[in-house]
Amino acid sequence: MRTLIEAIDHRVLLTDGSLTRQLRGAQPDVARDLYGVEDCLELLNLTRAPLVRESHRAYLRAGADVIRTNSLQAGPLTLARWGLAEQAFYLNYAAAELACEAVDSVPGRGRRRFVLGVVRDEGWDAAPKDIEEAVAVQVEGLLAGGADGIAIDMVPGTGRAPAFLRGAGRAKRKLKALAPIFLQRGHQGAEFSDRALDVADGLIRFRHGGAEKGGAEKGGESRTGRRDWLKAALEDEVNLIGGGDSPAATAKLDRALRAVADDGWRPFTRWNRPQVVDEVTPPSSSLHLDPAMAEVA
Repeated sequence: MRTLIEAIDHRVLLTDGSLTRQLRGAQPDVARDLYGVEDCLELLNLTRAPLVRESHRAYLRAGADVIRTNSLQAGPLTLARWGLAEQAFYLNYAAAELACEAVDSVPGRGRRRFVLGVVRDEGWDAAPKDIEEAVAVQVEGLLAGGADGIAIDMVPGTGRAPAFLRGAGRAKRKLKALAPIFLQRGHQGAEFSDRALDVADGLIRFRHGGAEKGGAEKGGESRTGRRDWLKAALEDEVNLIGGGDSPAATAKLDRALRAVADDGWRPFTRWNRPQVVDEVTPPSSSLHLDPAMAEVA
């Protein structure tokens, strides 16, 4: 599967885990690294690029299929709170570029990994045209930086999806990009409208793997607990699972996903399960954990 849209439609993929925990754990200097803005870790894309890149690499070595960009608060409307709106394009470009560099530097051993540019609805008090413009700037930066796809992370039913999709579409057309634009929602709750789904290129049904979200880590440290949680998640028709709170948690989820898969790689999505499973040959990387993570899995 050579494209993100094909992979996420056919398999339940594993993302990286909490990037915030990794970056906070490095104790960045607020004045020097964050321009005095303690809550904007996205600034580290510019000031501490090696730290962000290595954080991505740790999750790749742990078995993540998808790396999400460090861009949750990198939209112009959010950055405007700190007087940083003009930095939006550069922060998002750097976020995607660093994630791509990490993917390129960690051998996949037969498996392709992907960079997913993340745009999150922060509930801005702004007109639809202003939201559209802000999203266009952010998505343009992420696509120009090399993201394989864009995830618009938002709650369905708010009426804001059209503005997000128009902005993302503008950026995609401007760059003549082929990367898909996904709507992303949790595994439960309201659904997006048919009209919104028709405009988007695909839908991500995401389920957190971290303990704080009631994920796999809540099931205990046993392999049986993780497998039971994953089987329940698969029943909810998810196609993307978060990697937990740390690379060690991601490594355990990687093994648990392979354990419940029919072919030792990743479970098939419920809507695209092949009739003859044993004809599918998993890549070699699915059968052997990266040696750098062997001690934590």
